[in-house]
Amino acid sequence: MKKLFGLLAVCALVACNESSDPASAADSWANANGNNNAANNGTSAADSLQAIIDQMKADSLQNVLNQMSQQAMQMSSAAVGVSSMGVVGMSSMGVIGTSSAAVIPTSSSATVVATSSAAVAKSSATVVAKSSAAVAASGFALTLWDGAAGDPQVQTGNATGGWWYDYANDGSEVTWGAEVGSDGDKTAVLEACGGICGSYTIGGDDEYPYLGVAFDYDKSGSAEDASAMKGVCVTYSFSGDNDFALELGMTTAQENSLGSALPMATLPSGSKKTMDFAWADFEQPSWATKVMTGTNAAKQLKSLKFKVVDPAAGDEGSFTIFKVGPKGSCN
Repeated sequence: MKKLFGLLAVCALVACNESSDPASAADSWANANGNNNAANNGTSAADSLQAIIDQMKADSLQNVLNQMSQQAMQMSSAAVGVSSMGVVGMSSMGVIGTSSAAVIPTSSSATVVATSSAAVAKSSATVVAKSSAAVAASGFALTLWDGAAGDPQVQTGNATGGWWYDYANDGSEVTWGAEVGSDGDKTAVLEACGGICGSYTIGGDDEYPYLGVAFDYDKSGSAEDASAMKGVCVTYSFSGDNDFALELGMTTAQENSLGSALPMATLPSGSKKTMDFAWADFEQPSWATKVMTGTNAAKQLKSLKFKVVDPAAGDEGSFTIFKVGPKGSCN
């Protein structure tokens, strides 16, 4: 800007010289160029002088205009450069750079992506793990129960199931090997016998008396598919006037429809015997009128029952159940 004011000052000086004495201007110019004869040549000298003055004016004005044009162009370029740097450069750095940083490397993106991944990993880990656990525990799925461990509950795949109980007609009863808790807890029995143990007496006036000990899949009395277990094993002792058997219990409605002719496997008398049974090994008694195979009964299994077979009033015996589990696990 200072240069522009300087050029304007030169232009003003030229304008002032234009109104000055032509002869003085001519003398100065002539003396500067070593030409002392031009001023003494009369009319020719005047004409020459006028020509010289005109040329000086033209040269000075043209120079001023050229310099002003150059300065204007330089200032314009500088302004454009500043504008480009200030607007385009800042836009590129500030807007594009910020946009790129926000999309790619910023902690915000990293946090969002990481959180999203963590959420998915967690959602996946939470859904798959629970789903797998549910599948593994679905249906009637025994975990080997060993009475010597002191746990009065058999693990059936349902937290409410697996509690030992006895069932009998009026007049028949089980006498446990130790005192049972008021809530039916048989921990003391396990401590005394290393398993569920007791003695029995068949009584009453029923034409078809019955007695046994059992545990259910759950406390609601529902049935579940036990096919995945392939069968069941048991370690036991039994002595008495009757046979002992392991029976596949079903819902009350299903048992009634079968006339209580449920598939069963015989447990011969003996001391601490271990036996394995596939589901197909369970068969109905000979007097059954409606067919139910052990394989099909296992698909709708409510309970496992250890029963006295064909008892009559006055029959007695004793039993201990040491282990129960999936086929092959009692050895």
